[in-house]
Amino acid sequence: MGSSETPQSSGGTAIWFFVCATFLFSGSTFFGTSGDHRDAIAIVGIVAGFVVLAAGIVVFGREMKGNRG
Repeated sequence: MGSSETPQSSGGTAIWFFVCATFLFSGSTFFGTSGDHRDAIAIVGIVAGFVVLAAGIVVFGREMKGNRG
């Protein structure tokens, strides 16, 4: 029996951007719950989450455009 390897589709990368953004949004809750710099950690996490989310939206758009053609 031979293995029938099919090339992996070009989709599925955007989901990792969304997962990463979720962890960045919630990271300040897990890691920054005490201390003097709690607010700064929360702001950095939220800003980084939005940056990764925006990148994920761009990648998702490219993946959808690639699947059409």
